[in-house]
Amino acid sequence: MSSQARFILTPEALQHRPVVLSGTDAHHCQTLRLKVNERVFVSDGRKKEYIARVIRFVKYGVELELLEETQRNPESWLAITLYQGFARGSKLDLVIQKTTELGVSRIVPVISEYSQIKPKAEREHRRDRWQEIARQAVRQSGRIQLPEIASPCSFSESLEHKLETSVGILFSTTSPEHENWENQLRSLAPVQAVSLWVGPEGGFSKQEVHQAREQGLYTIGLSSRVLRSETAGITAVTLAQFVWGDLGGRKYR
Repeated sequence: MSSQARFILTPEALQHRPVVLSGTDAHHCQTLRLKVNERVFVSDGRKKEYIARVIRFVKYGVELELLEETQRNPESWLAITLYQGFARGSKLDLVIQKTTELGVSRIVPVISEYSQIKPKAEREHRRDRWQEIARQAVRQSGRIQLPEIASPCSFSESLEHKLETSVGILFSTTSPEHENWENQLRSLAPVQAVSLWVGPEGGFSKQEVHQAREQGLYTIGLSSRVLRSETAGITAVTLAQFVWGDLGGRKYR
């Protein structure tokens, strides 16, 4: 069975018999040159994954028969929410793609004081694009669960979203050298949920850093070098998965 033959459907779509792949999923079947009776993986974007068999190719798509539920669990035990500073162009697309591959649970675009672009109401359609990017990244990386892509919010609103049980970390280019990951976070007990704040191109303002500290967030420096916003977001998720998650080959906590 091809490791690339993976499809992410809705729980509702998996209730139909036969299960139907349509649109880009049907086109992907053609790209992979799948044939009748070949096996593929399909998941509900949440927690369930199934092995399915290609039954037939029809005008409206590809029909599948569900055979059995898999017991595979590729998801990290660490729930990561990334509050990513809103960036220009396709930078946010890259962050969504790569952090989804790394196992992020939720991504929230944040408009902060130094954001160089302000999303307008008519740009809400970009969320559909971001969700499709995440879906394709889930399929490519072999994940089962789709991360949530939230609507953009203000920095103040993002601070109100933080879960009580979540460790909150804001990455600031103005943090003193002693305020680094090693000094502040290594001593924490095992973490099950973490919220990460990464600024836009101009970083976070002093007022925002102060506001974050008042809300109980750790403020740390990510590097002695200046990282692009998209680089910082991907690096932050990577570090969190390495310190508390399953990155590095760890199978158990």
